[in-house]
Amino acid sequence: MDLKLFEARLKALGARLDRWPGDEAEAALDLLTTSQAAQDLFAQVTAEDMGVFDDDGRDLSPLADRIARNL
Repeated sequence: MDLKLFEARLKALGARLDRWPGDEAEAALDLLTTSQAAQDLFAQVTAEDMGVFDDDGRDLSPLADRIARNL
């Protein structure tokens, strides 16, 4: 998966990789382990999703830790 496809999937499916088709989620995780740009994009989409659901913008460290455990 390249960054352009990753961005398209994030926009279409959201940042919850458990909701993505299995092969695409696995490819996204592979990209996230190697691409700082993909990590930044994932963080941005996650933050936007949290804003949509009225999260008050708390510390994202637990989210980062959860993502790292799944890599």
